[in-house]
Amino acid sequence: MSRRSVTAGFAVALAALGCEQGSPEWFPQMKKQIAVQAFEDRPGLAPPEGAVSLTGSPEPRIGRLDVAAADALVNPRDRLDFRSLQNGEKQYGTFCLPCHGATGMGDGPVSATNAERPGPFGGVFPLVGLTTSRSDGYLYNVIRLGAGGTPGFRMPSYGHLPPRDRWDVVNYVRYLDRKGGRP
Repeated sequence: MSRRSVTAGFAVALAALGCEQGSPEWFPQMKKQIAVQAFEDRPGLAPPEGAVSLTGSPEPRIGRLDVAAADALVNPRDRLDFRSLQNGEKQYGTFCLPCHGATGMGDGPVSATNAERPGPFGGVFPLVGLTTSRSDGYLYNVIRLGAGGTPGFRMPSYGHLPPRDRWDVVNYVRYLDRKGGRP
């Protein structure tokens, strides 16, 4: 047996030992390592002080049920800006229309209140008329966090939308409310 074969055999044996049976200090098993996502919302893993968000200013951490803190959020977008309303209409058509409907009356294609073809989701609230008692910050926070943790609500979180798009949706919902749900 050549020296090269012995060395290769020894390397294979050592690698096999390290992957499956070695000590945790020298050969940590890949199957059992702890997965950590950078800057997850966990204590001790927050971004360092003074870090700048790539998407703009960091959003305040407001819980689903903290209505007072949500009400304190100020809409940075002009409610009457045509571009804001146009983008809000586009985002609404993509993410909100399936449940809340084109006019905001809660009669979207997947809503059980759809007269033509009832969908599987009951209890979809109409946006028109109900939003007048809520602040822009509250609506923004519901879009961002969803209402899944609130009893009786199943709206998912749309936190993946950039903040600007969420504010534009708020503006478009206000526009629908002013129109009384008419297209």
